[in-house]
Amino acid sequence: MSSPSSPTASQPGERILAINPGSTSTKVALYEGETEVFSETVEHPRDELAAFPTVIAQYAYRRAAVDALLAEHGMADMPLAAVAGRGGLLPPMPGGAWRITPAMLETLAQARHGEHPCNLGAPLAHDYAARWGVAAFIVDPPVTDEMDEVARISGLPALPRRSVFHALSQRSAARRAATLLGVDYAANRWLVAHMGGGISVAAHRCGRIVDVINALDGDGPIAPERTGRLPSLGVLSLVQDGTYTFEQLRRIILREGGMWAHCGTNDLRVLERRMDGTSCCDKDGTSCCDQDGTPDAGGTPPDAHAALVFEAVAYTIAKEVVSLAPALLDGGSGTGCGEPITGDAACPPRIAGVVLTGGMARSVRLTERLRQRLEWLAPVVVLPEVEEMHALASGVLRVLRGQELPGEYA
Repeated sequence: MSSPSSPTASQPGERILAINPGSTSTKVALYEGETEVFSETVEHPRDELAAFPTVIAQYAYRRAAVDALLAEHGMADMPLAAVAGRGGLLPPMPGGAWRITPAMLETLAQARHGEHPCNLGAPLAHDYAARWGVAAFIVDPPVTDEMDEVARISGLPALPRRSVFHALSQRSAARRAATLLGVDYAANRWLVAHMGGGISVAAHRCGRIVDVINALDGDGPIAPERTGRLPSLGVLSLVQDGTYTFEQLRRIILREGGMWAHCGTNDLRVLERRMDGTSCCDKDGTSCCDQDGTPDAGGTPPDAHAALVFEAVAYTIAKEVVSLAPALLDGGSGTGCGEPITGDAACPPRIAGVVLTGGMARSVRLTERLRQRLEWLAPVVVLPEVEEMHALASGVLRVLRGQELPGEYA
């Protein structure tokens, strides 16, 4: 796949439908070139999703919801140029756009590389593309793998490090940060953190994402629902002594750890209200404030434990971001084996920016804490709105405009 060039003006026949299934929602957007026509999210109640034994079994349910949304926007007879779907859990592959093929759909249907709602992105995009008689693609899937070989080595040969992260969000945010700073994304070095229910951190060097802190394998910082990095022997002891079964502990590490385990909430806004003493301490974060925002009789004083957990979240995010700085210093051949830093002006040996994106980046308090700990490395760029839908459409646009060749999944 070729490197992207500068975007051009929208041309006729550049109407792209983008579909992005998430844990409890499906986002749908329509673009005319780079311009968003509409973008909406269909929410799926957890109790309704719980009725399906597997992710792929949710397909008809989610498609019906998307059908209803498209009908509301009068899209039955509206021509399209292509359809973009969120990439799923596939074998490792380079980033960029990939054509959706029968082999890809079979891999996702069988969940050979893991269960996740993102596995529905390609099937949905494929079927809507077939309805309109156009091509379908995924863009920067979460298994995007451009890691240096040295970054794959763990302390146990049987457990190499994997590249699974918020690739679509990360690359989109880094490109947006480059535009804001007036530089070229592919000609600079970046540290990027996507901060949501899971938190992934990556090093972007000269257009490649060369090392990743994998939020899905139990690595990384303390997150709203995930434990992040834990002492390995302590984890083994919890299974050995019967405190948890393997499946129980797996669920805790991925869904019931982090902020939830410490404070009973996965909502950073609730945690901050508790820090300020403006809400109840119920696990659902039910407000105990009067209409003027002051605590009523059921309110609580400032919660020191919530403040400590908040600081731990901020501290561990910053620690993981800084830990990837050495990945930006290799010469750029891709081996990561200590080549000297090049003096090539095409990719100067400095960090152009630290980029913070994802839902948690909406917290001014959190981003300011992170700025205090990270701005000595490089300018900190905060992009709270994750432009994943725009990133999907833009990736397909680069293909339609001949700026990038799509991968062919076999």
